[in-house]
Amino acid sequence: MTITFRKLTDKAELQELEALEGTIWSGSSVIPLHMTLTVAKFGGLFLGAYDGDRMIGFLYSFPGYTDGELHLCSHMLGFLPEYRKQGLGVRMKWMQREEALLAGYPKITWTYDPLETVNGYLNIAKLGGVVRRYLPDCYGELNDDLNRGLPTDRFLVEWFIASNRVERHRAGQPRRPDTAGVPEVLSCDLSGELPRPRDIRPDYVGERLLLPVPAHFQAVKQADMGAAAAWREATRTLFTRYLEQGYVVTDLLRDQSVVRYVLEKRPVEDILRG
Repeated sequence: MTITFRKLTDKAELQELEALEGTIWSGSSVIPLHMTLTVAKFGGLFLGAYDGDRMIGFLYSFPGYTDGELHLCSHMLGFLPEYRKQGLGVRMKWMQREEALLAGYPKITWTYDPLETVNGYLNIAKLGGVVRRYLPDCYGELNDDLNRGLPTDRFLVEWFIASNRVERHRAGQPRRPDTAGVPEVLSCDLSGELPRPRDIRPDYVGERLLLPVPAHFQAVKQADMGAAAAWREATRTLFTRYLEQGYVVTDLLRDQSVVRYVLEKRPVEDILRG
């Protein structure tokens, strides 16, 4: 199977994107064609992934301006189910980076649910993004299959696409922080089939901290919505507190039942140097 990627600009391509979006995110409203056409003409970027002539995935981003800084807002990235977990998302993100650099953007931003660790591993561990802000209930109530039933809390990812950190991740040579002996700010009950949060520790200090979350959050939701809500509440409290204190999310450590986010308290400029 050979998958190709290309920019989308004309009406027929964006109509195909509209149909694909409705298939991927069933139950949610799709971006209307008149909007995607306008965004494509005025600084936005649409990328399509194709298996032959069939569009099987897409990426949607538009210009943003925050605190006096221009950046590219990457709003949607999705693939048909049978094309997921094949590394296509990371390939599309690197193409997005190339196009954004050519257009003069210094940074790309996007959001994701910090409890969805597959996305977290892509965004932070693979691409080299960093997180400094936690957005509680960012989108309000959503009724699609992934989001239904819980507040839509999100991380705001900042991808400094010209930085040494991102260059090293692109080359497959990221510098992983030393986490030996680093304290965890949330204790977990791992005795059952699914992990459960226990005690939060909001007052730890140190150069680095670890914050564990479930490795398979959708499985937790399907089995016990009460446990899922407890994870949301505990992680919201801790991420909000530590990010407000100047910590930056810089990496993920994967394990069988939990994934541990790495939080570092140092200037983001130092982190971006590599």
